[in-house]
Amino acid sequence: MNFRLKTLVIILIVAFATMAPVCVLSGGESTTTTSTITLAPGALIEVIGEYAEVRVHRVSSNTLDLKATFHNGEFVDFYSQNLTLEPSNHFVISAKTGGSGSKSANSIIELGIPAGMQLYVRTTNRPISIDSASLTTASLTTTDGKISVTNSSGDYDLSTTNSEVIVQSVDGNVNITTTNAHVWFDGMIDAGGNSISTTNGDVAVRLRNGSDVTVSGETHNGEVTVNGGSDGVAKDGDTATLEHRIENGAATLNITNGPGAIHINPETIAVFDGDS
Repeated sequence: MNFRLKTLVIILIVAFATMAPVCVLSGGESTTTTSTITLAPGALIEVIGEYAEVRVHRVSSNTLDLKATFHNGEFVDFYSQNLTLEPSNHFVISAKTGGSGSKSANSIIELGIPAGMQLYVRTTNRPISIDSASLTTASLTTTDGKISVTNSSGDYDLSTTNSEVIVQSVDGNVNITTTNAHVWFDGMIDAGGNSISTTNGDVAVRLRNGSDVTVSGETHNGEVTVNGGSDGVAKDGDTATLEHRIENGAATLNITNGPGAIHINPETIAVFDGDS
């Protein structure tokens, strides 16, 4: 272990008596590390990465299953940090990469997360995906990376740039922001405030049975449809607005776009220009 990494470990141990470090500074092309951490109910899991793809799925146990793979691993510092004695109520996973271009680590962090946890992910230039998770809240942020959440529940704040956001078969609140890309939403909304925002892309929303929501939206230089038609759509020059209610409209969903289309309950979710 080199001097810089030894110094890092010493500092972390002094700062956090309960830390569980996993440090990698490999000379090989690919390195994989695994770990299992017992979590307290409702624990917060943080993932902080650079050039790190993050994949999340649900596990039936009360333990966090971690698998991290590093390519060009000699440019990686990785550590995990348990801020309390196990079972942990706050666990941090960090993957810091060095170099640039082909010398970036391009990490893949795979997490198996028990139901009822909180999740915070911040990474760059890589996608984030969640499948079959049951979380209380999740904040997912990346740049120039796709975000997808499928077959899951919870309240989700999703933010990226220049990349698509796909939310499918999700029950809970959503706030979605991207630029220069499409947004697909397919799920049930029945409580709270929800929002979708993009530019230079289309928005397609399919509201599933059980939704109780008022949908409002605005765009310019883009087609707007509700249930395949123009009911609830008003046009003023190149600007179009919509208002659509399902059941009592208890929840709200506000959509902002432009230029780009907005489609509420289209016959097919693939309604974007150039898509089939």
